[in-house]
Amino acid sequence: VDGRLRTPLTSALVRTARQHPFWLVTLEQGPKARHKVFEEAGVRLIDVPPEASGSPDLEAALRKLGDAGLTRVLVEGGSHLAAALLRAGLVDRLVWFHAPGIMGGDGVAALAAFGVDHLDGMPRFKRLGMRALDDDIEEVYERILED
Repeated sequence: VDGRLRTPLTSALVRTARQHPFWLVTLEQGPKARHKVFEEAGVRLIDVPPEASGSPDLEAALRKLGDAGLTRVLVEGGSHLAAALLRAGLVDRLVWFHAPGIMGGDGVAALAAFGVDHLDGMPRFKRLGMRALDDDIEEVYERILED
């Protein structure tokens, strides 16, 4: 997800887009010249309207991806994208990895703030499984939908 098409054209994702499909969600009113360059490089652009905040409408993006035949999407984004997806109710499964170390407040937050003021307002998940991956732990959770 890159609303303003700031991804460097020299990035491995763009340079190898013809060999390894790279789909990029962006704003439909973005810079047309930049759109053209990305498309010429083999990147498939998914143009969506902005939300009220000016960011790409993630619900529209997922709808377009579904229309294109993608029914499962792995999102490995930053804290703002993760928070936006949770805020919009678009996460049905989490895969959480834990390393045997602690960064504390010096590390990068996994989630940006997304407007939950009370415990009863937070999205709830049920753990489906857990396994060791060498020294790391992988946990898989499924969203608990409210009635």
